[in-house]
Parts: sequence; structure tokens; C-alpha cells
Amino acid sequence: MYRLLAIDLDGTLLTPSPHKLITPRTYKALHKAVENGMAIVIATGQMLQVLRAVCAGLPLTAPQIIENGALVVDILSGVVLHEKLMPVEHILPTLETLRTFGFFRAYHTYERVYVDYNTPRSRTWYRPPVPPAVEVEDVASLYPQTCIKIVGIGEENTLREKREELECIFKGKLYVTQSSFDLLEFLHPEASKVNALKAIAADLGIAPEEIVAIGDNHNDIGMIRFAGLGVAMGNAHDEVKAAADYVTLSNTEDGVAAVIEELLNR
Repeated sequence: MYRLLAIDLDGTLLTPSPHKLITPRTYKALHKAVENGMAIVIATGQMLQVLRAVCAGLPLTAPQIIENGALVVDILSGVVLHEKLMPVEHILPTLETLRTFGFFRAYHTYERVYVDYNTPRSRTWYRPPVPPAVEVEDVASLYPQTCIKIVGIGEENTLREKREELECIFKGKLYVTQSSFDLLEFLHPEASKVNALKAIAADLGIAPEEIVAIGDNHNDIGMIRFAGLGVAMGNAHDEVKAAADYVTLSNTEDGVAAVIEELLNR
């Protein structure tokens, strides 16, 4: 029996842009899952304010994964249960490397997200009531403020190639992952969705084989492989599908609801 559902947010639980919402069918499936004894963990690269805004009404009593695993939080109180912050000695070198690679950059703090001036989609990145990203001349000027993670915003046609190169550069120093077609994220080397999920499972006394993990992008591969049942969305990249036990429908077709309904009807 499965006891925990770990579900990615963008591209998985939410419908595509511009609406990015949870459908009534999916809401119903998630509530039924909880009624049947399953805990729900949203595992997202987004910050807490986004999770609270888009997941209002969901029965999220378990700890939640935000900032790509850098933080595990209680969604109601905002209390941080586990955290792995960006190592101070790597903040400025990472920002400089991203600049030389031609990326716009984002600097995540506890309170706000700061981006370089004219960063693509920065002014539409967050929707009310979530505070917008703050544009600054140079995000390196934020140092030494506490940094949860650094994000590079690049071009889709070269991003995966650059990701592989940057993974080599920062190997053993930082966790480098891709969270969207145009986003690369740089975090503490022990920060990841899968490590956060392992911490939650240990806290709740849940074994890997009792977990279902669902995702669509590179940053979801670890937890998909860790879970007893790893599911890739129909809209997932091929590298994610290759890591999964099976592929569900896309996020335009209620893929998450389809997985839950199948589990509950077994």
C-alpha cells in the first residue's frame, strides 16, 4: 500500500501557462487520496508563497518541499523543518560563472527573489498575491545576504548542453539541476527534491516502497527513482520518462488525477 504521494508542481500538478491551476478532477483525487490514508507532499522549486497561493484548499498536513529541496517546511506555520542553504563561499563564483555563460541570474532569499535588470519573464514570474521578483542592477550586490539558491535564466535551445558543462564545473561543490525549459538552479550539494523526500519519509516512518513520486523535469528524476512507484508526466522530457516506472497522461489531461484514480481503484 502506498502511503505518500510526492508530486511536482509546475508541469505536473498544475495545468500549463498561462492559467497554471489545479483542475477540479485533480482536487477531488487528492482529497480522496488523503481520505484513504495517503500523505501529500508537493515537491517544487517554487517558494513558500507560491505553494500557499496555488495549493490553497488542499489537505497538506505533511511537510512540504520548496526551493528544489533546499527547504522542507510546514506549509501552515511556515516553520522550516530541514534546510540546506547555498554555501557562502560559492555564491559569488556561481554568479560570475553564470554571467560569463550569458545567463540572467536570480538570487533567492527567505523573503524575496531578486533578478538582474531585464531578466526575461521576471515581471510575470509571480502572480498576486505572491510578491513580484525585484529587479536590481547586479544580483551579486545582494551578497552576503542569506542565499537559498541561485538560478540561471537562459535559452531553451542551449540550456541542456550548458547544464552538462556547468554540472562538470561545480561537481562536488553544488547541486546543479534544470527545473524548466529555461531555468538552471544551483544549490547546496546535499539539497535536492530526493534528499528532502528522504528526510520527510524518515520523519514520518514511511519506506521508499510506500511512496509514489510524479514529475516532469530533470529535478524530479531523483525522487522518481527513489520512490516505490516513479511516474513521469506525458509532457515530461525523455530523460525523465526513461527514469520512470511508467508514463501517465500530460498535465493538460489530468495526468496526476489519472495516477491517483488508478491507485485507489486497485
